[in-house]
Amino acid sequence: MRKKSFKQKYIIFLVLVCFIVLGLYYSYAIFVTKQLQENVFVLKTNNHDVSLTINGNDSKYKINSYKDDNVTLTLSNKSNNNYFYEIFFKSDSHIMVTSKEQKGEIKPYETMKINVTVSNNDSKEKEVIFKVLISKNDDIEKEIDYSYINEEENFDHSHANRPNISDLHLIPIAYNREEGFWYKGDINNKEDLWYDYDHGIWANALLVNDKDYHILNEMAIGEEVDVTSSLGLYVWIPRFKYVILNNSNYTSFERMYNVLFEKDNNTTGTIVCEDRLSNGDFIYSEMCKDVVNNKIYDNLSTYTHPAFKDREGFWISKFLMNEGSTLKSLPNAKISKKKVFDAINLSENLIKGKTHLLTNMEYASIILLSNSQYGKTGNNMYQSTDNYHFQRVYANTYSYDLTGCSTEFNQYTKNFSNTLSNNCVEYNNLTNYSHVSNSINYPIGEIGPGASSTGTIYGVYDLANRNGEMVAGFSYSLNDKIKTSYYDLYSDRNYQGKVASSKSIKYLYRYKLGDMIRESFRTISENGMWNSGLLEQKENGVILRGGSGEMKNASVYTASFVSVDTEAPFRVVIK
Repeated sequence: MRKKSFKQKYIIFLVLVCFIVLGLYYSYAIFVTKQLQENVFVLKTNNHDVSLTINGNDSKYKINSYKDDNVTLTLSNKSNNNYFYEIFFKSDSHIMVTSKEQKGEIKPYETMKINVTVSNNDSKEKEVIFKVLISKNDDIEKEIDYSYINEEENFDHSHANRPNISDLHLIPIAYNREEGFWYKGDINNKEDLWYDYDHGIWANALLVNDKDYHILNEMAIGEEVDVTSSLGLYVWIPRFKYVILNNSNYTSFERMYNVLFEKDNNTTGTIVCEDRLSNGDFIYSEMCKDVVNNKIYDNLSTYTHPAFKDREGFWISKFLMNEGSTLKSLPNAKISKKKVFDAINLSENLIKGKTHLLTNMEYASIILLSNSQYGKTGNNMYQSTDNYHFQRVYANTYSYDLTGCSTEFNQYTKNFSNTLSNNCVEYNNLTNYSHVSNSINYPIGEIGPGASSTGTIYGVYDLANRNGEMVAGFSYSLNDKIKTSYYDLYSDRNYQGKVASSKSIKYLYRYKLGDMIRESFRTISENGMWNSGLLEQKENGVILRGGSGEMKNASVYTASFVSVDTEAPFRVVIK
């Protein structure tokens, strides 16, 4: 037998390598397709049960600048399985995709034609990437980098509930970055961008009196609005559920939460909780269970945030309330400090029957949304390689206690200021940047909006400041003394057992799921700018969030019980 030549051996070797690479590729592809959730497949090729093509081609195409295209998506089920499906597209602030058939059910061996309209509002040609997710149930969770297809024309692709301004003296407003002013927004979010939660643009509105409301309501979209003459700016927080990341581990590292907006008042989370303010020798604030998965699993169980109860969402004052004879929420104003019962009365009388003092859970819902793909944690402008340092909400360190100020940032040490500052970096300062300390001062996002929940000018400010803010969360001992229906109650007794080796971790059974205290329990020593508080025993106590009177505790995660006679800042919610 003649020996094979070197060339023949080389060709055989290449063929074997190709087979091995292909085998690894398809093995990895199958693995990747199952990562989103159980029984869900991410369709990146046409080699699975269900395939997606665009105009007969693959799952992406290009659209010219300033153009609208009608596109046909073909969905084919090649198996004898029945699936639910939903189609998404790669997030892009300049691309709008609408369709009335973006989700549904596909039967075995069925082929469906789905018509979508794609609009490119950019001056450049854009590549659009589509993806379909399928599941054996209809609870499909989208990937963070992808957007929902809209059922109607709307700049927002997140499926967040539309901001509710009916029967309220609220005027939608948007911000002109180039010229630096607020203007009247488009309430329909079609002709002009009012909100887009996928890109950190939370809906803002102006609260005005009767006379100004009728005047502003007649103004044209895009016309400048004088916010300083109003009662303040408010931000819409839409109803959502979130994927649990830290239910039982009392040491939590910073991570991005996966938030899923819920439609109308629907509760779709798998977890149900009920108050258990006293339970024999063991003290709990509540007991929770997963009614679908039998137990609560991190990275699987979902919880409809308790701040929403039966609401589609709520409006929160953008800034802490200002000093003065009229209750306002404006930037660059002196922060008002009140005792909790005075804050309750002032808040409820702002619009009788429609406003109240921010509760502990409502505060927590804003922090959780900030820590999601829709908030500052998901804002690419602030992402760096040093462990979420820049994604944290910057603190208001201004020594004269004005609203909307941001911390100074030391560009050489990558540390936040740990002392009071005589300089207020204002909320709308979009030119000064934080920097990474290296041979090149690389910018990591604007310092002014860095103190907001989004890292953009559209978020909520003053959430972290040395004074903290009073929220309507109380020890159970005050149950019969609070004449209101919306407050959050916590057990007023200490849990005496040992729950962890660290002496600083105690009383954790007093916390509640969703309050962003237990789930985010961690102390970072670096400049003290992310210290977690403890709900320690305080008879007749009220909860303080965002700070405790010391700069080292100026953090959105700080929480403590203080006396009801403590004077502290506060903010208002419009129901």
